[in-house]
Amino acid sequence: MKVYAQRSRLACAALLVLILGLAWASPARADGANVTYTGRAFGAFLNVPTLGVGPVFLADTGELPPDGAPRSAQLLDVTVPGVLSVAVLVAETSGANGEAQSSASVLSVTVLPGHPAQVTASLLQAESRATCNAAMGATHALDVTFGGQQITVDPFAPNQVFVIPDPLGGPPLATLVINEQVQSEGSGSREITVNALHLTLKAGDEVILSSARSDIHGCPGCPPPPPCHDFVTGGGWINVGKSRASFGLNAGFKDGSAPEISFNYIDHNNGMHMKATSIALYVEGGSKTSRRFEGSAEINGAAGFTYRIEVADNGEPGRADTLRIELSNGYAAGGALQGGNIQLHKPCP
Repeated sequence: MKVYAQRSRLACAALLVLILGLAWASPARADGANVTYTGRAFGAFLNVPTLGVGPVFLADTGELPPDGAPRSAQLLDVTVPGVLSVAVLVAETSGANGEAQSSASVLSVTVLPGHPAQVTASLLQAESRATCNAAMGATHALDVTFGGQQITVDPFAPNQVFVIPDPLGGPPLATLVINEQVQSEGSGSREITVNALHLTLKAGDEVILSSARSDIHGCPGCPPPPPCHDFVTGGGWINVGKSRASFGLNAGFKDGSAPEISFNYIDHNNGMHMKATSIALYVEGGSKTSRRFEGSAEINGAAGFTYRIEVADNGEPGRADTLRIELSNGYAAGGALQGGNIQLHKPCP
């Protein structure tokens, strides 16, 4: 089976990006307090009527409130028979200091297993940002196959289209879009949606993976800077023993004076599932780009444990990022991420 590629390169300088190594424009700042935010991010959208699945969203933040208060969602080890298997889904959206931003990522994913249009990837991550100056987006895609063939993804090009043609003619049997980007601009607003992967079949089935939408309204004029929001998000896996451990993470200061935590960790050597239930400490770790946090946890559903975790955002695309976890039952593991990404968010200048 041959997979044909059609690439549409949009001549828009605002979209020229490096893989997750974006030098985002500084948010516009002006007098006034009329700027509001909208946005949404999700790990997956499934609408596969031929198999009786959907429409359904997975790891969905829901709509960002106008004040930009951060929202996040994550899931681990999700299987939808015949449609999807994925190790980690992480999504987050927020708005602050004249910038709306959203991101979503999935790890170790297989779409439509055994189908002629099967898609696999080790990582799919989408990011979008909107300011009063510009809207920008990026996708990071690793080890993508489509219809059983490895495909080459251009890290710079939005809206890369790959098709499996119908030998009988007519519309393709399957169409895959990588780094799908849709922008719009109106009076005082900018909007952008980035889908890392968008698969559609001639039969009407549709799957979207890692979607991030960011919108800003009420430009020109940005609100006075609020207190800094320092938080870290991410997901991925590290090598542990003869297997690996996967995790999803969202921790730090968002709204209010108290830190928040959402952290799940699964050691695939023994099936241990640790879930953070509270956070008592969130501080800078051993470097400027690392964060250490401590609190209470459940292990395999049982309460009464504590954790100490340190993560480091050492640059993009994430392979230099690190995770270290220590639990009160004596468990400890750590190392460089073998897949995924840690992102430190510090919107304030």
